[in-house]
Amino acid sequence: MTLRIAVAGKGGVGKTTCSALLLRALAISGVRPLLAVDADPNANLHQLLSLPLPEGLGSLREEQREAAGGAVPLADRIAFGIERRLSEGKTVDLIAMGRGEGPGCYCYVNNLLREALDRIEGGYRAVVVDNEAGMEHLSRRSVRRIDHLVLVGDPTRRGMDAVAALRDLAVELALPAGKTWLLLNHPYGVPGGTPSEALGLPLLAALPHDPRLPSWENEGRSFLDLPPGESPAADAVAEALRTRLLGHAT
Repeated sequence: MTLRIAVAGKGGVGKTTCSALLLRALAISGVRPLLAVDADPNANLHQLLSLPLPEGLGSLREEQREAAGGAVPLADRIAFGIERRLSEGKTVDLIAMGRGEGPGCYCYVNNLLREALDRIEGGYRAVVVDNEAGMEHLSRRSVRRIDHLVLVGDPTRRGMDAVAALRDLAVELALPAGKTWLLLNHPYGVPGGTPSEALGLPLLAALPHDPRLPSWENEGRSFLDLPPGESPAADAVAEALRTRLLGHAT
């Protein structure tokens, strides 16, 4: 069964960086092949994976909604359109959701899009979804099942308030998430106790400030190629995934 991990958080907390590090952690744990889904209209996950930016699925949705008839069934056209928009890599393939919906009803096309994504995801060992700020993509149920929902936040009062709001929204939306985690980025201590305890969420990892990551990004190198021991933050994510999300330790 495909492992599905969704990453969410407010803007600027490092969701995309954490998504790339989770993909690296999966790869070095032998979980392959992998599918990355960039659900942010301002897509930039491809840069951290050194992959070409694929055309967004938002355009496919609009194209097929406006298309009239034809010999090929709409469901097949959507499935072909998704495959054509796949950016393929050696370890990770990437899909970008693109911009949001335009005017009019997209319910039928969204349902077909969801079904086609289900079929494609079934060919991968794991899927990591990098969401935009908030949970719009998840609320549309583009991903039917989430094994792990990872809420990224910085350990400040505002940061923890944002995580709490997303936690509550996930409950309100009845998201099909198996387990919800807190991932602290750049932790430097919070007066008044441990953030994960205050939020009632298990702590996945606390990532240290790591200047190697922006340096690696500026060099245009894929985060998938970060060797063990090179980045404390990357190694912390790898250890957390191995011992918590995958449920085994060596």
